[in-house]
Amino acid sequence: MTEPTAGKRRLSVRPRGGQGWKQGRFTPYLIAGAGGFLLAFLLVAALVFPEDDAPQEVRVPSVLGLPFTDAERRLTAIGLKSTLGERRFAADAPRSAVLAQNPVAGRRVNVGTEIVLDVSDGQEGTSVPVLNGLSRDDAERALRSAGLDVGDVTEEGSTVARGVVLAARPSAGQTVPAGTRVSLVLSTGPKELTMPDVVGRDMGLARSLIEQLGLVLGPIEYDSLSTVSTGTVIAQSPAAGASLAGGSMVSIRVAGRP
Repeated sequence: MTEPTAGKRRLSVRPRGGQGWKQGRFTPYLIAGAGGFLLAFLLVAALVFPEDDAPQEVRVPSVLGLPFTDAERRLTAIGLKSTLGERRFAADAPRSAVLAQNPVAGRRVNVGTEIVLDVSDGQEGTSVPVLNGLSRDDAERALRSAGLDVGDVTEEGSTVARGVVLAARPSAGQTVPAGTRVSLVLSTGPKELTMPDVVGRDMGLARSLIEQLGLVLGPIEYDSLSTVSTGTVIAQSPAAGASLAGGSMVSIRVAGRP
């Protein structure tokens, strides 16, 4: 027999949709907050506990002017490498001195970076030319052509003509740096001279011959009535063959006008 239902209590179930809606509304904020916390944690960890394999940087020092070995030691001390670059002559830098570096000083580079160093090969060498027997002017021109300079000029007695180069220091054939000063020793001419015959010679040639012998050419006289070519020596004093001391004065007469 079926029990009566009139006395039974009926249970009712309320839908829970409203509470679930409230919880779902806050879910994005919870996720965003957790993400922000994680990001902050990672940033702090990166600062406090940096990765061991992160590249370290150093500032490139200037090694210009240092010998290559000293520059190499200085670079090695801060974790940089060095390699030899170009070698070139330099008039103002000794051999092996650093002339240029790449990267340049002041750049920040990773530890282990290779620095290329260009170094000096010293002053360019040149050979002293043969100067003995040349006049002073010719000797100076030869030195300039070889990239050398004239140094001290002294004189010594000799049987050769006055003003002729007797010796050079450094001597001929030696290899020296460009720009080296070469000293010259010139002849003062023989103590006893024989007056040469300059009559009939051109005035310029006569002058050169007289001065090369260590004689002094005095005032020149001119003869406008002479029938020989203008500029030709027509008379001299002392006469040809006379014995003279070095430095004696010689007079000549020349055809033509001054």
